[in-house]
Amino acid sequence: MKKELMKSALVILLFAFVLPFNPLKAQSNDKTWSIGVEGGANFSKLGNDASDSDLKPGLLLGGNLTYSIRNTYGFTGKLLYSQKGAQETTNGVTYKSTLNYIEVPVVARIFFNRNGNFRPNLFAGPSFGFLTGASNKTGSADRVKLDNYKDTFKTFDFGLTGGIGFNYEMMNDIWLLIDARYTHGLTDITKSGSTSINNQAIGITAGFAIGI
Repeated sequence: MKKELMKSALVILLFAFVLPFNPLKAQSNDKTWSIGVEGGANFSKLGNDASDSDLKPGLLLGGNLTYSIRNTYGFTGKLLYSQKGAQETTNGVTYKSTLNYIEVPVVARIFFNRNGNFRPNLFAGPSFGFLTGASNKTGSADRVKLDNYKDTFKTFDFGLTGGIGFNYEMMNDIWLLIDARYTHGLTDITKSGSTSINNQAIGITAGFAIGI
C-alpha cells in the first residue's frame, strides 16, 4: 500500500514538474522572436528637384526578424533587395531609371490588440540603403546597366519609413504578414552638387514568419 502511494505521489510530482514545460502548452504562447521572408513591390519616384517624375514599379523582397515585448509592441529589422528610381514619359516615349539597393529598415511596432489571430499594427523607424547598381531603359529598348553608377550616385541613402501592418496567425506560431509602408529619403542621392534629389517609395509586401 505504501509503495502504491509512493508511486502515485511520484507520478503526481512528475506531472506537476513536466506540465509547465509541455511543448504543446509552450507552443500556445506567443514566441518572443519570429523570423520570416517577404516579397512584393515598390512604387517609387524621385523628389526635390526631380519631383515631376512618375511612379515606377520595382521588386521588393527579402527577410525579416521581429522581437516582440509584452504582446503590445516590438521591433522589426529587415534585409531587403529594393528597386527604386523613377520614370518619365516624353513624346510618347517612357524613360525608366532603376536604382538597386540593399535596404535595412529598423522599425518599432505598436499592436492594436494584445491577443488574437488577427493583429494589426503601426510601425515607424529609420531605413538604411546601400546602392548596388543602376540602369536605364528607353521605351522598348533593352535595359542598359550603368557600370559607372558610383560616379553619379551616392552609395548610401538614409531615410525614414512608416506604415501599417496586418499579422494573421494561420496556424500555431506561423503568421501571415502584410506590410504597406512609405519611405522618404533624407539623403541627396546624386553627386552633381547643383541639384538635390531624394528617393520616395511606397512598398507593399506579403510573407510569413515563424515564432522561434
